[in-house]
This record gives sequence, structure tokens and C-alpha cells, in this order.
Amino acid sequence: MEEACGCSRCKNPVDKEDPKCESCRQLRPPEGWPVDFRLGQVVLERLVLTRRLGFGATGGVYLAEDADAGDRVAVKLLHRDLTQDLEIVHRFRLEAVLTKSLEIPQVVPAYDFGELPDGTHYFTMEYVEGVGLDQMLGQRNTLPLPTVLCIARQVLTALDVAHSRGVVHRDLKPGNLLLSRDPVGKPLVRILDFGFARMTDAGAGPGQGRRLTLGHTVLGTPTYMAPEQARGSRNLDGRADLYSLGIILYRALSGRAPFRGTMEEVLRAHLSTPPEPMSPRIPDVPPAMDAIVLKMLQKDPALRYAKASEVVAELDRAFPSGPSAWDLEDMHATTPQRAELERLVDRYVLGTQSLPALHGVSLSVEPSARKKSAWVWILLAVSALIAAAVVGIIFLGA
Repeated sequence: MEEACGCSRCKNPVDKEDPKCESCRQLRPPEGWPVDFRLGQVVLERLVLTRRLGFGATGGVYLAEDADAGDRVAVKLLHRDLTQDLEIVHRFRLEAVLTKSLEIPQVVPAYDFGELPDGTHYFTMEYVEGVGLDQMLGQRNTLPLPTVLCIARQVLTALDVAHSRGVVHRDLKPGNLLLSRDPVGKPLVRILDFGFARMTDAGAGPGQGRRLTLGHTVLGTPTYMAPEQARGSRNLDGRADLYSLGIILYRALSGRAPFRGTMEEVLRAHLSTPPEPMSPRIPDVPPAMDAIVLKMLQKDPALRYAKASEVVAELDRAFPSGPSAWDLEDMHATTPQRAELERLVDRYVLGTQSLPALHGVSLSVEPSARKKSAWVWILLAVSALIAAAVVGIIFLGA
């Protein structure tokens, strides 16, 4: 297992070979970075942080085990030096509120959120065993069409529900898609990291709504970024996610992203360069699939599909499949309505400038909208037994 290290000055996570800490610019000591001080720490009185699952610019994610019950959860911690940045704290809380409240099977749910005694913002969430799509593509380069269709249908179904509630992910990429299984062993795609998500108001125009970012800030990952994101446009809606998913599907089918080069070159290509069709050079890509992906990758959002459900319908016409495990109408019926999500965001994210400690906050949602998950705990037990390689084999056979 790769050693998890932390900065000797600010204590934020770093890679073992990082020459300097990206948070405080501290140079790596001659003796190397020390072990991440969070490992072995007890948080929330009972959870022991046993392994670091990953980290990024704003925080780290750890596997935590309940010292008494033996249950495992994931804990996301905001970097301590960012706790005074109100915009980042708001965004961190927004991620917790949305993932806790959406009730979409493909979205890994948060359980609670608040502050640790040292002032670190946290939220706990379901821990799921699985393989990242980025890992899968790194091992195999391309995926067979049935696997790509399985992934596409599940992500699109989840996006259709999220977008109808005004939630736009804004950072879809292979690293944020986890391939796992549901309680009965069927492939289940989990969408991770809503840290760049935004929420629009009901009745608002495209891009308008609960704004957490000041100015024309560009958020996202360049390779998978929609043209309107690359321009820092405020007129952003769910069609940006459809573009990002189109890039993912193009990468999974062809073995490479449509645009490559430096960050500046990739961003310019998103704005002006049409993607090369896949089917003329890759016989395994049917022209119908090529056409669907290319429509998702139109530069002008008005020329893309208007909704994720339209892409699902197009896929079903071109590639008929058996009944889905996820009924779109049922998911729309059981997910809290947009007004309820707005109420939660207003209360727990935007409702105060002082951001008091909210230890173990439990969000209340209308009972009719809560489909509380007996199966989640079954999933935890089942998924803990599944090794990453097994998950990959199952998905590729889907």
C-alpha cells in the first residue's frame, strides 16, 4: 500500500514524492515527508481513520472504522488552511447537503457533516468498494460497447434526476465514476465528488441561481470541460454535464480523448475544434453510437440534447436493452423536489455568514421523499467482500 504522507508544516496531505506542498509551498524535508498525521486519529468520538483513500486541492478522503461496531464509512476533511475561505467552506457544505439529500442510487450519499474540535470541516459518507473508471481505462485503454452503454445509461439516469432538481455536477470525468455492484450483484456506477456542483433556482434562467463562486471562475477538469465552462460562462446548465459525459464516452470507446495537448490547447479545442468521428477509424464503434456522442459534443449547448433522458431514449432506440434496474419515473418520484433542496441549501449552506459548528447535522426531508436505505447497509456488507479486480471483470461482462 502506498505510504500516505502529510506536509511537515501545514499537515495537509501530500504525495510521498512531491517536491513541495501545494498548500503552503513548504519544500520536502531531506528526510522526506512525515506520515499523514490523520492516520490512526479518532474523530467523532468513535471513528478511527485507518487509510487515506485520496486527496486533492481542497481536502482528503479517509476510510474510517467504528471502533465498537466495526462499520466502515468514508470521511472527507477540508484542508485546515482553507477553513477561513467562506466560498470554499460553502462549497464543501453544498456537496454534503446535495449528496445527503438527492437520494439517487448512483450518487454516493453523505450521512452527516460539521466541524471537528480543531475546526476542520468534515462530512461522512458511504464507503463503497469498487474500481474507478480512470483505473479501468488505464488498464484496458478501451471498453466494449455493452460496458460503455451500461455506464452511459446509469450516469444519464442519475443526471436526469439531478438536473431536474437544478443540480449540475460540473466535474464529470473518469476519476469521478466508480464501478461497483448493487446488493444483488448487478453493475452499479457511483458518481463521486460534487465539490464543483452548483444549484440553480426553480424558474431561473440558465446559469442563474444559488451562486457560490465570485466572478467568472473556471471550474472543472480541462480535458472534460464543456466550452461554456472553458469560457467561464454564467449561463451553465445540465447540458455542460452532457458534454463532459460525451468526452468520457468518446475516451472509453476510442482509447483517447478527442482533444489532447497542453491545457491551453485543449481549452481552445473545446471552443472551436470539431471532434473527429470515431466510426470511420474504429470499426467497433457503431455509426449510431458515434452520432449520439458527437451530438453530446456540440459546441453550442442549444445543439446538444436538451435533457439526459433524451440521450437515454436515443440509446434505447439505437441499442435496445432489457428492463433497467433503475426506473426513471420512480427515481423522480422519490427524490426530494427542487424546492426542498433549495430550502436545505439556504438553511445549511447560505443561511449564515458565521458558519457555526454543526456537529452531526441530520437534514430533515419530507417523509414521502425519503426512501431510507436498508439496502445501503447491505451494500456496504456485500461490497466490502468484492475485490477491485472482481468488480472489473463483472463490469466488463455486463
